[in-house]
Amino acid sequence: MKKLSHATLVSLCFTVLFIFATHSELNAQTLFTQQGDITAGGGLTLTTGVGSGGSGEIGINGNGFYAITDEIRAGLGISLFFGDFSPTQINIDGHYLFINENGLGVYGLAGLGYWRWTFDLGPFGGTVSTTTSGLNLGGGVEYDLGNFLLFGEAKLTTIGGTPFNITGGIRLRF
Repeated sequence: MKKLSHATLVSLCFTVLFIFATHSELNAQTLFTQQGDITAGGGLTLTTGVGSGGSGEIGINGNGFYAITDEIRAGLGISLFFGDFSPTQINIDGHYLFINENGLGVYGLAGLGYWRWTFDLGPFGGTVSTTTSGLNLGGGVEYDLGNFLLFGEAKLTTIGGTPFNITGGIRLRF
């Protein structure tokens, strides 16, 4: 079997994204996220590459979004982790909905991520903190449950150690 080159794979991905982005059969009756919608919620997050030895950590996530248009929304999220380094992640992300119809949403994600780690020095006393920031890239899916949206999301933050997050939860529509 012949391997695809990196350029071919990237071109194929952009072609698929372009097809989703130009999907023109959406109408106001089938959209479940519309301009002006506000959603807020939370869930559980699993992240890799931030614990001792590059292990993963589990945390809780809170987020809120505002729909700028039917396809574009922006928001803020914070994740608090329970591991040995007590990382905190703050994100400002934008979503572009490729599919926004019949109770299903599929979106691409881009934004800025800020991480803060706190190290407990134990018997030596005190703590040491460090911060870093990077770009967020990923995607997610939402399913409409009336006033609630069930969501799942995967996100890569381009910082040292390159944390990868998988988040799932529920958002309330206001």
